[in-house]
Amino acid sequence: MGGLQSSPYDDAAYRDDNWVDADDDPAEPVRHVRWLLSELGLPMELVLDIMDLAEYYPAVSAERSDPIRMRADQHTRGDNCSALLYLVSPLLPAGKEGENWRMKSVTWHIEGRDQGWGGEQQGTFHGSYSWYEACILRPIDYDPETLKAQSDRLDAILSTHDLHRTTADFVPVAQQAGWTLVPDAEDRYAWHVQSSKVAQTAFEHYAVEWRAGQSVDTQDAQEHGYGNGTGFLQALRPGDRVGLVMRAQYGGWENLLRHADVKLVYDVR
Repeated sequence: MGGLQSSPYDDAAYRDDNWVDADDDPAEPVRHVRWLLSELGLPMELVLDIMDLAEYYPAVSAERSDPIRMRADQHTRGDNCSALLYLVSPLLPAGKEGENWRMKSVTWHIEGRDQGWGGEQQGTFHGSYSWYEACILRPIDYDPETLKAQSDRLDAILSTHDLHRTTADFVPVAQQAGWTLVPDAEDRYAWHVQSSKVAQTAFEHYAVEWRAGQSVDTQDAQEHGYGNGTGFLQALRPGDRVGLVMRAQYGGWENLLRHADVKLVYDVR
């Protein structure tokens, strides 16, 4: 499995300093430290190496701790396939004029479990039909005032706890709120994050990290139920928001979630 790559992204269409106030811009402290190091007389190449070694990058994050229990048949009785958008990150801020923007990593923490019984391979992740997916929400309009209204509408959707059959079925709802869902290379609107361990009565804590340039051990991912994130970092752009979706499928399966958080680390230089 090849490493997850993230290329510099520099496009004026996505750059607008009005998205984030300077005082709230996660990149401002990074820029300041970079300036301080350069004022010491260090060459910029060395300054950037120091910042990379320290992994000192801007980031945005979100968390939610509302307990949710979702049955597979909760969307439509007898259909046994349900999805719920549980968590959405803040906007990924754009860089300033002349800066290159790139994603560095995304980290998920999830505390969840399945229904606690059933399944053919209990205590493993094989044959689990209780899982979590990531999606990328991209604004239709980048005008600052419109973008604020679009974000408010998307946040309001979270509070409704409205169910959908699959993540792809959320597309028209997102469009009405001013967002599109970004497909992967196979035109799917979701990236597998983590499966629930089969037949667990206690909540499990899962940590999944996708890093630019890092190879994913396919066998380890299968054994521990996490996704490899292929194409996820490359697909992200300034202005995007990232969502976590609860999933359950087939009769008797449930998804119980009591906490999730996400941290998106990027770089501008």
